[in-house]
Amino acid sequence: MAYGDKEKPYQVFIPDFFEGKPADISWYPPDNEEKGKKLGEFFKTQGDVSKVASRVPKLIEAIKQQHSQIQTWAVVGFCWGGKIVNLVCREGTPFKVAAACHPGMVDPDDAPKIIVPIAILPSKDEDEKAVSEYEKNLKVPHIVEWFKDQVHGWMAARYEFLSWQQAFHSEC
Repeated sequence: MAYGDKEKPYQVFIPDFFEGKPADISWYPPDNEEKGKKLGEFFKTQGDVSKVASRVPKLIEAIKQQHSQIQTWAVVGFCWGGKIVNLVCREGTPFKVAAACHPGMVDPDDAPKIIVPIAILPSKDEDEKAVSEYEKNLKVPHIVEWFKDQVHGWMAARYEFLSWQQAFHSEC
């Protein structure tokens, strides 16, 4: 959830990089060959990370045209968006800080190119070796905090809102 007030105003923008054509939720988790194939095809046609990353500077400029009061930018990516974060937080980035939650496509070779502080929040399903090597290669202040009791997608597409909501209300 996002919240801003007079002392700490901020806005959250969530672009639709899939242009109204998201992956079918029935493909999650991709636990059989058919689902895996459909999801793979989706990312080949809709989820080209380089294409999306190349659109981000234009998106930021368009938002600035309507919201010129915004001075500082941050970026958060979930799963596939974690890879986008890695591609847009390089030299010339408008972002001052970044986060990748249950990041997909972790590549240790991306880490040295990151120029802003970054938080990486992997789940039990992320590749430990890749994340470890990625962390070793980071040259900026960073946090890598594992959530080994959570599945990939726990902060986004696969969260259990009803369970959280019930627990929250029983505690209050």
